Amino acid sequence: MQKETKNILAVLSAAFMSFVGILTETSLNVTFPTMMRQFHVSLDTIQWTTTGYLLAIAIIMICSSYLNDRFMAKQLFVVACLGFMVGSVISAVAPSFPVLLLGRLISALGAGLSTPLMFNLVTEIMPRAKWGVYMEIAGLVIAMAPTLGPAFGGVTTFYLNWRWIFVIVTIIALVVFLAGIFVVGQYHQQVKNSFDWLSFIILSAAFITLTVGVNQISSGLGNPLFWLLLVVTVILLGLFVKRAKSSSKKMLDLAVFKQKSFIFGALAYFLLQFNNIGISFVLPNYIQIVGKQSSLIGGLVLLPGSIIAGLLNPYFGSLYDKVGAKLPLYAGGSLMALSCLLFAVLGINLTSLMIIVIYGLMMLGHRMAFSNTLAESLKMETGALRADATAICQTSQQLAGSLGTTILASIIAAGQKQNNTSYVLATAQGSQAAFWFTLVISLIILVSYFRMFKAENGKTAL
Repeated sequence: MQKETKNILAVLSAAFMSFVGILTETSLNVTFPTMMRQFHVSLDTIQWTTTGYLLAIAIIMICSSYLNDRFMAKQLFVVACLGFMVGSVISAVAPSFPVLLLGRLISALGAGLSTPLMFNLVTEIMPRAKWGVYMEIAGLVIAMAPTLGPAFGGVTTFYLNWRWIFVIVTIIALVVFLAGIFVVGQYHQQVKNSFDWLSFIILSAAFITLTVGVNQISSGLGNPLFWLLLVVTVILLGLFVKRAKSSSKKMLDLAVFKQKSFIFGALAYFLLQFNNIGISFVLPNYIQIVGKQSSLIGGLVLLPGSIIAGLLNPYFGSLYDKVGAKLPLYAGGSLMALSCLLFAVLGINLTSLMIIVIYGLMMLGHRMAFSNTLAESLKMETGALRADATAICQTSQQLAGSLGTTILASIIAAGQKQNNTSYVLATAQGSQAAFWFTLVISLIILVSYFRMFKAENGKTAL
């Protein structure tokens, strides 16, 4: 087998493992009404099967730069596959919600290890001139999997039951594992640095307090626990930064933040995924609760836009390679802002057809901007800092998905608690408030792009 072919297959193996890991992020969203009845829990509680999973992935990704240096790519690939399969089996047979959540946390090893591995392989073994195309392929995995998730979950739940979601992805992961173990190899010398466990614990605690804190929004902004946890998060982040500057042990090199362009690019990347995962959570529940449709319809209405935008994904990568970042980033950000505006304005009276069209528009914008934003952000970093920048971006986009689900679920729950109207109308009004929030996020994305390009032109560093 030629070296180039083997390298491509290695990237694809990590990509497919990432795909099945990320697929379950949103495949459960459409099953929430069913699982709420089965486990006798509320929407605020059941959403932790997604939020907790994404949070665990983010925590694992914190140390992906260190793991990339310390272990061979094959070792990381094997652990990712085995962890995902074990966790999925536990989830498939879970007799209660706590056991289901435990399985989800274990299976987070799959996406938590394989996604940064996929991006590191692209920058390490693929030609620089083809980064745009391969980043689009990698970005397609991250973007398509969560948006195909509702359709996969809806069809599986309607014709079988939600437990088969985990059975099916376990089988797929096994096939990927058996194929990938022969092509994923070792591409650099292992570096046995000491790991900064204290920094890891501090930053992980900050992620947890932040996620749990924003979950308190459902009780109103006057909730003292909300503000207490945010203060604790800020303190923990401050301790982490102070520790990172003084510690000689390896975890994350914060020197990547010396580039202003990287800061704004990483922020836009974070917010793009915040909207993507958050809206993918809201719409299937809106369709079932407000539209009174089945889980099958709740999942399938998101499919057309995902497929069309996904087919155009390679083109968006080649567009970046040919004309640069400004056109795909500004156009993509603008399309996302427009779609969020339409969702917000029509939020009380959305029909399935409206959702299909507007969500398709949003997916076009997201695909156009998402992986191109990552490529542009990484462009300013060199050498070993590129792996750290990749780790930061991939950690942030998983945290973004966790926060997107948590915050939008909390906004909807707050609307349900504060309105004395019917549950259906209260859900529609809460969803509309969530859509207005995503519009604000979209505008911040566009501002971030402006600041990123301005910093690039000035070649400024902090």
